[in-house]
Amino acid sequence: MLLKNIRGIITYSLLVALCALRFQSYSQTQNNLSLSGSASASSQVAGYEAAHAIDGKASSWTNEATDSLPWLIVKLPGATEIYSIQVKFDQEPIGQFKLQTMLNGTWRDIKEVKENTSKELRIGLEKPVLSDRIRFFSQSRNVSISELEMYGKQYVDSSATRPKAILLNQSGFNLGRPKRFSAVEMADNTPFSIKSAEGKEIYKGTIHKGIGDFSEFNPETSKEFVIEANDEVSYPFRIGPHWMERVTYRNMVDFMAGSRHYVGTTDKIRPLSWAWRDGDFFNWALQSMVALYLANPVAFERLEQTLHHVPNSSFPEAYKGLWGALEPFHPESPDLVQLIHWDVDVKISQELDHEMQKAELAHFLYAWPYLKKWLPQQNFDIVYQYVKDKWEKNTVEAYSTTQYDLSPGHNLLDIKTRLGTTKGELPPGHSVIPNLMMYEVAKRIQEPDADKYFEAAYKQMEWMIKNLDWNDPMTTKGQRMSEHITMRAFAYFHHQYPDQGPSGLQQKVEEWVKVILSRSDNFWDFRKYSEEEWTPPSWNETGNILGFPAAAFAAMSILEEAKTIPRLEILAWSHLDNAFGRNPVGRHFSYKGPDEIEGVDLGWYNRHQGGIGLLEEVKFVFDGSPKSFHYPNHPEVGNLGWTEGWVQFNTAFNTSMAYLANYYSSISIEKKSKKSFRIKLAAPINLYPEKPETVDVVLSNSRGDTLLITLEEDNAFSDILTGSVSLTKKGLRSGNQSLSAERGEIIKVSYGYGFFKKESSLQFP
Repeated sequence: MLLKNIRGIITYSLLVALCALRFQSYSQTQNNLSLSGSASASSQVAGYEAAHAIDGKASSWTNEATDSLPWLIVKLPGATEIYSIQVKFDQEPIGQFKLQTMLNGTWRDIKEVKENTSKELRIGLEKPVLSDRIRFFSQSRNVSISELEMYGKQYVDSSATRPKAILLNQSGFNLGRPKRFSAVEMADNTPFSIKSAEGKEIYKGTIHKGIGDFSEFNPETSKEFVIEANDEVSYPFRIGPHWMERVTYRNMVDFMAGSRHYVGTTDKIRPLSWAWRDGDFFNWALQSMVALYLANPVAFERLEQTLHHVPNSSFPEAYKGLWGALEPFHPESPDLVQLIHWDVDVKISQELDHEMQKAELAHFLYAWPYLKKWLPQQNFDIVYQYVKDKWEKNTVEAYSTTQYDLSPGHNLLDIKTRLGTTKGELPPGHSVIPNLMMYEVAKRIQEPDADKYFEAAYKQMEWMIKNLDWNDPMTTKGQRMSEHITMRAFAYFHHQYPDQGPSGLQQKVEEWVKVILSRSDNFWDFRKYSEEEWTPPSWNETGNILGFPAAAFAAMSILEEAKTIPRLEILAWSHLDNAFGRNPVGRHFSYKGPDEIEGVDLGWYNRHQGGIGLLEEVKFVFDGSPKSFHYPNHPEVGNLGWTEGWVQFNTAFNTSMAYLANYYSSISIEKKSKKSFRIKLAAPINLYPEKPETVDVVLSNSRGDTLLITLEEDNAFSDILTGSVSLTKKGLRSGNQSLSAERGEIIKVSYGYGFFKKESSLQFP
C-alpha cells in the first residue's frame, strides 16, 4: 500500500509539472485564455451580448445607451497567472478605462488607462495577476468591445499535494444520520467497500455521480473503518452516537474562552474588538452560546469547568471599565455560562449601543429563567434597564461601531430594509428574534407596552416575505457566515407563534428550499453561490459552510413536504463533512485539526499569524476553506486565497451545532403499565460508548411542582435514554421522592429550555 501511495504522489507531481509546461508553452504562443471563459456585463444590446467579446470572432459586445458605468467581466475556469490583456474596440476607442480584479469581494484596480487613441491596445502587467476574473470598467456611456483577451497560464501550486481519491469526514459520522463520500474521478457504478482496521469487508455499495452513500451502515462499535474503491483507500474514520458532538463540544467552548478580548490567550487590547478579539459588532457570539445552552443544557453543564472569574481590578489602568459592571457569576458556573456572562458584562460595561449589540442582549434576558441559578439578580436588572433605555435609540456612539457599519438607523423597532454585503454585517431579519424575545421578557415582567416588540417583528417578517428574492445570492450565501440569521428568524416565528405569523411564511421557506436544492446537485453535495459561481468570489467563506446547517435544520423544522426533507438533511451534514475534509483539497478547515480534533488526519495548509484576532494560539480555529477557483475539482491550485480564522466562523458553527441538537432531540412520556410511566429522551448526551451516561429530566404537575427522574442510556451506542416513574394513588414516585397529582391532571416532562424546549404530556389516570 505504501508503494502504491508513493507511485500516486509521483504520478500527481508529474501531471502537475506537465500541466505547468503545457500552459507555459501556450502563453509563449500567445494563447488567448478568454476563449475558455465566460462573460457578463452591466448591460447589453440584443445581438451584441457579452459573450461576443470573448468568441474570437468579428462580433462585439455593446452596452445600452442608458448604462452610465458600463463594465465587462471575463471569468476563467480556474486560477490563472495573467501576464497581459488585449482590448479590441469595435468602433470608437475608449480614451479612459480601468482593468480590475477582485479581492475579498471588492474590485481592485490593476491598471488604469488614460488618453488612449488606439482601437487595439495590448496592456502588459508589471507582474502577473493571479485571479480567475478580470473586469473592464469605464465611465463612458457608449462602449463596444469586439474582444477582451487575456494571456497567461493556469496557476499550479508547486507545493500542492494529491488529495485522497475518496474524500469524506476524516473524523467520523453520527449513527443513524446521512453518511456520504465523494470520489469525483470514479465512474458510475464503481463498487466500494467498507472495511474494518483488520481488513474485513463489512459493507458494500456503488458510486453514483461521484458520490458513495453508506447512510444505512450503522455499526455499534468503536473500531475504525476505511472505504476502498478502485484500489484507492480513504482516511480512517469512526461512527458513533453523536460523534460530531463528541469531537466538538469541548473544542467549541475552548475556542470561545481563548478568543476573549483582554482575558483570553492574550491580554492585548485590539481594534475592531469588544468581548471577542476581531469580533466587530456582528459576531453573533452571545446568541450562539445561549442557543447551545438552551438546546442541550446537561451536556454543557457537565463539561469540566476550566474557567474562573477574572476581576477587572487586577488589570492596569488602561483596562478600567472594560468589564466588571455585572456582579460575578457563581464560582461553580459551567464554562459556557461564564462565557455568556462575559459577553454581556463587556457590552454593559462599555455601553455598546449598536443595534446588533443591543439585540444580542435580548438573548440573555430571554434565557434568564434558565441562567439565574448561576447568576445574581443584579445581572438581569441592570441589563434589562439598559436594553429598555437603548432599544429605540436610533443613533450609535462612535466607540460602538466600525467602518463596516451599514445600518441606516439603530432603532430596533424600525423595519430593516437594507441588505448587507458579503462581509456579513447586515443580514435580513436580524431584528426578528430579538424583538420576539423582548416581547416575551416584557410580558414576563408585565410591561404595558410589550406588544410593540411583537408588532415590530411581525412587520419585519412581512417585509421579508414580500421583498426577499431567494434567487439573488445576496439574500442567501452572499451573506456569508451570517446567512443563518434569516432562516432562523422564519423558524422562530413559525414555531413560537404558529397562529400569529404573517401570511405566506411557510411558502416563503419552501421557496427557499427549492432554490437551495437547485444549487446543490453536484458530487460534493455542496450548495453553490449561484448557477455560475460555487462560492462568493474571492472570499474566505468558511463561516458560511459552517453556519449553513443551522439554516437547513431551521427550514427542515417547518417543511411539510416530506420528500424535500431528506435531501436538505443530506446537505446539512455534507457541509459539516466539507469542513472535515470532504472538499476539493481534502483538508479539514483547521490548521491544527490533527492535534485538536479526534480522528482528523490532514488540516488546513497554514494558519494566519498575527492579524487583529491573534487567534493562532487559540484552540479549534477554522482557518480556511476552498475558494471559488478550487471548485469544482482543482486541488492543483493548492494554498491559494486568503486564510485567516475569525470569531464569526466559529460562532456560525456553534449555532449549527445548537440547531442540530434541537432538531434531533425529542422526549415522550407514556403509560408503561398500570403502575408506571416510561419516559424516553433522545438528545446528544451519550457521547462516549465506553462509559455509562445518565441525565435528569423534570416532571411537573399543573401547579408547577416538580420531580427529577434519572434516565439511563438504552445501551452503549444508543441515542435514547429511558427511565420510569411509579404510579401511586396520590401521584408519582421515584425513589424516595414524590409528585402529587389528581385524576385527569396534566403531567409534563421536558428537556431543553425556551424556544428549544422539547416537551411531552399526559393525563394522570
